Amino acid sequence: MPEDPDLPLAFLTAGQAEAYLDGACVAILRTREEMEHWLREPAPGVEWLQVEGLIGDPEVWAVAAQGDIDIPLDVVLDDPATEFSSLYRLVDVRLARSVRLTMPAKPGLMKGLRMAASLNLAVRILPGQPDPATLEELGLAAEFYLHDSMVESPIEFFHSLLALFRGKAEGTLWSFLEQDPATYSHRDPDGKPLRPVDFVESHLAALIESAAECESCRWQSACAGYFKSPDPSYDCAGVKQLLATIEEAANEIGSEIASQEVAPSA
Repeated sequence: MPEDPDLPLAFLTAGQAEAYLDGACVAILRTREEMEHWLREPAPGVEWLQVEGLIGDPEVWAVAAQGDIDIPLDVVLDDPATEFSSLYRLVDVRLARSVRLTMPAKPGLMKGLRMAASLNLAVRILPGQPDPATLEELGLAAEFYLHDSMVESPIEFFHSLLALFRGKAEGTLWSFLEQDPATYSHRDPDGKPLRPVDFVESHLAALIESAAECESCRWQSACAGYFKSPDPSYDCAGVKQLLATIEEAANEIGSEIASQEVAPSA
């Protein structure tokens, strides 16, 4: 999260971030040269480095495993089904600095997720508008997060939703996935925000006004129309089953804790 809650965290290309003076930012790196430079000399105000398209370059990760500047990395995968086997390159990196994986929800997600869990890496899953095959994969991923003892680090968006349903967190899927422009300002190649700061509110209001299924959805406050973007006609039936699974787990945790609190001592 940016230090000033009134100033969105800007996601900028490496070149844009070098000259950025308007607050905190994230530098998006896409070449080995950019990575080497930013690991040595991160500009003031940079919260973390978003690394894209470089998981297959072993030299990048040899450099990332060294150095005294502990700037966090968000390593973005394009295709977890094919790139999961390269994640072992992050073993030494995570000893030197904080590392998170971001991966799209698509068939093969579980391969990346299992490898990430074995390396004790935090994960952010970007679900988009999942098709039936991807929904099946997301269901498996949710069960893995909720019940597999291998999982020790957070897997978003499941982690924050579980806390939300237990009354232990606030926010929406937009904020949990760092896509709410009121807090996270993603920019175009010219540095202009891709969406206005009030996008989430106006997007949800438009969906409700059009009588979309969001109007009566029990998860409206948590989702805020996330799964209705970019296509507002997307059918959320499968997504609702996924949310119900997480909510059920939250209720079970709450009931178990409550029963332990009232159980008589021996």
